Amino acid sequence: MIKGEYRLCLGDDAWPVYKALLAEVRTPSPEKGKVSVSIKQDCLVLEISSQSLSGFRALTNSFLLLVHAAYSAVTGAEKRG
Repeated sequence: MIKGEYRLCLGDDAWPVYKALLAEVRTPSPEKGKVSVSIKQDCLVLEISSQSLSGFRALTNSFLLLVHAAYSAVTGAEKRG
């Protein structure tokens, strides 16, 4: 089993990014592995586990891309006012 935890300290932006990821986390992908998301002290915490390295890498890449997209949307919306 391969496991990893990513702690992304986004401050006030952690909560909207967390909410954006919930739909993806609630849709399991058992063939690739398991992902959980939480917030701890203004940090978004992604926990990823998989039976294979390729599944772990796929989930990690997908979720980090989703985090980037959600964070960009949140911070871009704030700048537009």
